Amino acid sequence: MRVVFAVNTTPHAPPAEMSRLASTRYRGFIPAGQLQRDGHGAAVMALMELFRPDFDTRLDLLVLHQPKHDILMLANVIKVLFDRLDAIRSQGGRIVVDVSDFKLSTEVLDAMAKAFGPDKAKAYRNILEAVFARCDAVTAPTEALAAQMRDVLGGARPVYVIEDVVEVAPQPAKFAPGPELQLLWFGFLSAHVAALRQLVHEDLPNIRQQRPAVLKLVCEALPTADTQRIFDAAEPASLGVTYEPWSVPVLEASLAACDLVVLPFDADHASSKGKSNNRALQALAAGRYVVAHPIESYRMLGDVIGLDASIATAVETAVSHPAATLARLQAGQDFVQARYSPAANAARWLAVLGELKA
Repeated sequence: MRVVFAVNTTPHAPPAEMSRLASTRYRGFIPAGQLQRDGHGAAVMALMELFRPDFDTRLDLLVLHQPKHDILMLANVIKVLFDRLDAIRSQGGRIVVDVSDFKLSTEVLDAMAKAFGPDKAKAYRNILEAVFARCDAVTAPTEALAAQMRDVLGGARPVYVIEDVVEVAPQPAKFAPGPELQLLWFGFLSAHVAALRQLVHEDLPNIRQQRPAVLKLVCEALPTADTQRIFDAAEPASLGVTYEPWSVPVLEASLAACDLVVLPFDADHASSKGKSNNRALQALAAGRYVVAHPIESYRMLGDVIGLDASIATAVETAVSHPAATLARLQAGQDFVQARYSPAANAARWLAVLGELKA
């Protein structure tokens, strides 16, 4: 069996940079690696490789990660992409378009029109619709995002939920906070500006009314264009906030050193509706308890993480009941291992392919 995951990356980026984007790991590198270990002919490539004249279209499944808007830069060769997709299907292959966010929303297209002009926004929508018309199915990491896609497609293509996968090494569950509470937030800072601002300026001071606490961020290199929107003119260190650039080893070490993972969200933002719970999964696998705002995809973890509209309240509840918190964390680890391990994730991809082939 030959499966190819075509993942997003910016044009001309070095291959090593591909894995910096979370979706390329969860929706490409990790499932492909597991399929290889299971004896299948799986590979990951940049979306741009589809445009190579020597691309071999004889494959069982192409998982096409939803093209980002920089595909507009290749407008002169879009027909080549469509020809490749048509060739795969004509030779008995199957094509799945994998979506990690809802690029067809009015909000996204309006933002594109503002940034690039209405003609380019319309062209992008046309490209996406043409890609969806040439696929056999759509996959999404959450049921909420899958529901959005079903509404748009109107039943024209089946939409499957394949949840994200754990990438950190599993570690024993631990919940034993010391005199100073070690809090950790990790992710793409620029995608969570409003939530992080509230965490730093409201929740963290409220937590410190009960006990000493520090916050560490593991994210893209700082400062970014959004840093001042979060910290105002202050240096993060002056607010008791430290930071380290993201990598899997840094994340694993930071998870091992923390007491709690805090994951606030801007629940009113449209993108939160389809947001994956993958960061909570990483924390649970690493043996660390999570408190978060109760957005839709996190509610399914409500028995094993702390959900509250107030992060400060969720932290205090966890710290005040350490035995119950540890028990919930241990149950969460069992749940994550059974459902979100690379082996379980690869089996789900194979199941979808089996349904499409049938």
